[in-house]
Amino acid sequence: MNQELKLKWHSIYGQILFERRLYEAWEQVKANKGAGGIDGVTLETYGRKLKDNLASLLNKLRAKEYVPSPVRRRYIPKKNGKLRPLGIPNIEDRIVQQAIVNVLQPKCEELIFHRWSCGYRPNYGAKRVAQIILWNVETDHNYIYDCDIKGFFDNISHKSLMRVLTKYIADGTVLDMIWKWLKAGYMEEGKYHEVDSGTPQGGLCKALHKPPYEK
Repeated sequence: MNQELKLKWHSIYGQILFERRLYEAWEQVKANKGAGGIDGVTLETYGRKLKDNLASLLNKLRAKEYVPSPVRRRYIPKKNGKLRPLGIPNIEDRIVQQAIVNVLQPKCEELIFHRWSCGYRPNYGAKRVAQIILWNVETDHNYIYDCDIKGFFDNISHKSLMRVLTKYIADGTVLDMIWKWLKAGYMEEGKYHEVDSGTPQGGLCKALHKPPYEK
């Protein structure tokens, strides 16, 4: 876990350049429901011309003309009365993101994730957490540490995150795409906001000797 792979993953991008890959990702995005992004396109409207929309998206991906859009900022209430900011991507961005996840996730499950890591993983819900805790209690590990990182998703270093990904992924196109997603910014009340004004935007990656996240 978190150890650099001797044989990193190549040709990730090429694995999403198929109609069936995008259709599978669309089905998952549709099942997750959710609102549309800044372009006003909803799941319902995208699905009305699904074949044409996926064909257009596939052509953009093959020509490497796909560019992520800023997300739409929304807020949801927290238990403590404060508001948690959410970013809602366009439907098209969610399809591409899901397609990349579908390629990377099985590899991460097999080679990267720790067997006790249960967050945001398929088939690793509360029941699995309870099983791990009970096993540890039964083997005389009787202390439980409950901790949390305040504002984790608001404060995590994008460069640090990318440095972790470069331990496993050697596909520069995919790394550059992930960087662009991280740096796409957000729209709120009709105004564009950068995620981090001190870091170059993802589109500059190819113009530099090294991508910004490797500096």
